[in-house]
Amino acid sequence: MTAHKVLLAAVLATFIMIHTVDSKASPGTGTKVSELNSQIVQEVREVLKTPYLKFSSENLTGKVKVITQVRKDGKIIFKNIQGVNENLVSNVIDKLNSLNLWTSTDYSNREFIYEIKYKD
Repeated sequence: MTAHKVLLAAVLATFIMIHTVDSKASPGTGTKVSELNSQIVQEVREVLKTPYLKFSSENLTGKVKVITQVRKDGKIIFKNIQGVNENLVSNVIDKLNSLNLWTSTDYSNREFIYEIKYKD
């Protein structure tokens, strides 16, 4: 249990480092797209703060690249999640797939790319 508390504290400390690497959006919608981007970052941070882990593993260090996309109906999906640490990627996939995110259809076919850094 102590290992989980230490791991949770380390993971929470690194969530501050979540940031946008790239955003493919038209320049005419700058403020609205940045607001949507901030909303996605906030939602991802919140779901990853929960202490539940898919399985017990002491090695959840690494980086995960997350690509989100807005479908034509406005649903925000996690199109691709990649990383070297398979335990970390599997945990992030399960947590992000638990989210049910929607936005305006004005943003359809927009992609946002994020990099999440975890430290032990």
